[in-house]
Amino acid sequence: MRKLFKGLVVFLFGICCLYILEGACFRLIDGYANWRLHLAWGKPNQPIDNPILKKLPLDHFLIQPTNIPKPDHLGYWVGDEDRYAGKIMSFTRPMRDVYEDYIYNSFEPLANFEIRDYEEIQGMVLPGLKKLATIEEVRSRKARRVGDGLEFAKGVLFKIIIEDGTYSYRSEFAELEPSFGFLLENGFACVVLPVSSAEDLLRKVRNFKEKEDLLGNNLFACADGLAATFVMESCQQMPDLWKAIMLIDPDELVSPPKEISLPWTYIVIDEERRVMEEGLDSLFDWMKSAREKENLYSSRLSGLLRIGQSFQVDKKIPSYFASYVIYCTKFFDEMHEKSTDMQILSQFRKPTEIEKVEKSPRVPVESEVSKAPDFDLYKIENKISVIEETEEVKSITTSPNFDCDIVRGYRELNANDAQLKFVSNRDLILKLGLGFEEMGNDVLDQIRKKDPLFHRYYMSLRAIEDSPLN
Repeated sequence: MRKLFKGLVVFLFGICCLYILEGACFRLIDGYANWRLHLAWGKPNQPIDNPILKKLPLDHFLIQPTNIPKPDHLGYWVGDEDRYAGKIMSFTRPMRDVYEDYIYNSFEPLANFEIRDYEEIQGMVLPGLKKLATIEEVRSRKARRVGDGLEFAKGVLFKIIIEDGTYSYRSEFAELEPSFGFLLENGFACVVLPVSSAEDLLRKVRNFKEKEDLLGNNLFACADGLAATFVMESCQQMPDLWKAIMLIDPDELVSPPKEISLPWTYIVIDEERRVMEEGLDSLFDWMKSAREKENLYSSRLSGLLRIGQSFQVDKKIPSYFASYVIYCTKFFDEMHEKSTDMQILSQFRKPTEIEKVEKSPRVPVESEVSKAPDFDLYKIENKISVIEETEEVKSITTSPNFDCDIVRGYRELNANDAQLKFVSNRDLILKLGLGFEEMGNDVLDQIRKKDPLFHRYYMSLRAIEDSPLN
C-alpha cells in the first residue's frame, strides 16, 4: 500500500512538473508558443480546431464575447473582451518580452536604415529588403532587367498624428525610434504621418499605395485620440486600404460600415470610458463586424479590445501592437500559401496540350538538351550575372539537365502520359514558369522558396529568351 501511495505521489509530482515546464515554455519560447498555436488551430491556410486539445482549458479556445447575448451594461462586456484579448494573444508573450528588451537596450536603432521621402509621405524608414525583379516588373518599367534588386517591405506601419500648429514631428519621431527599430529588423517600413482629416489621410496613403505597390501591399495604421477617429472614418470609405488598424482611445467611436469586411482591428480604451459607457454601442458593433470572417485565424484575431492607458503616457508603440503587426503579416502570408506544390502544378494543362515554347523549332528529347546548339552554360551564366546570389539558391552544376523538384513532381503527377517523355526539362521549366508568373508574383515567389533550383533555371532561361542576342 505504501509503495502504491508513493508511486502515485511520484506520478502526480511528475505531471505537475510537466505542466509547469509546458507553461514556462509557452511563456518564454517563441517557437514553442507558435507550435502550440498551430497544433490547436491548424495551419492558417488549412485551419481546424484540434478536437483533443479543445477539451482542455487552453487559451486558444475561448468563446468570443460578441457571440454571447449582448449585456444591458456594456462595461461588463468590455471587461470580458479585455480578458479574451489577453488570453487569445497569449502566444505572443515571448515576442513581447523580446520587444521590451529591445526598447530599453537599443542604441541608435535607426543607424543602419535608410530614410526616404515619397512625395507627401516624408521620412519613411526602410528595412533594406530587396527582391529579384521578374519579367513582368521589367515590362512595367519597375526594373531595367530581370534580376535587378527591388526595394520591398513585409509591410508599412503608419503612425498617424494630427497636423496642426502644435505638433512636433521631430520629437514624435525621436520617441518612436526604438519601436521603429524593432519593426525594421523584422522587415517592416515605418513612418510618422501627420494628417488634418480622414480625407487627407485617405488621399496620402492611397496615393502611396498606388505608386509603391512593392511597399504598399500590407499597410498598418497606429493612432490615438482624434487621429484614431480619422483612421476609423477612413475604414468607412475604404476598408481595404488597411490590413490592420491599432487604435488607442479614439476621441469618437465610429460605427462600422454595413456589409463591408473590416480590416483586423485592435482597440484600447480608457477605464473611464468603460465606466461611462460612452460610444460602447458603436464599439460593440465594430468588434462584431470585424470578426465576421471565414478563416479561423481571422475570426479570432481580427477584433480585439483591451483596457489601457492613454497613448500619450508612453510614446513607444505598445508591445501588443508591435507583435500584432508581425503576426498579422505572418498569418496573411500563410493563409494565401498553397498546401503543396502539387496543387499548383495540377492547375496546368495536360502535357499533351503543352505548346512548343517560342523560338524552339521542335520539342527535343532529354538526351538532346546538351547537344542543342543554342545551349551554352557559359553564356547563360554571363547573361544572368546581375541576378543576386542568395544562401538558399543551390549552385548549378557544370552540366545541368534542368532536373529539380518541381519538374520531377510534374512528371510524377502525369506519369501515365506517354508523350511527356518527349518534352525536355528545359521546355517544361519555361512552360511552368510562365504559368506561375501569370498566377501572380506571390506564386512565383512561393515557388522560389520551395524549389530555389527551379527558380534559378527559369530566370536563366527567361533571360536568354528575352535577350536581344537571340
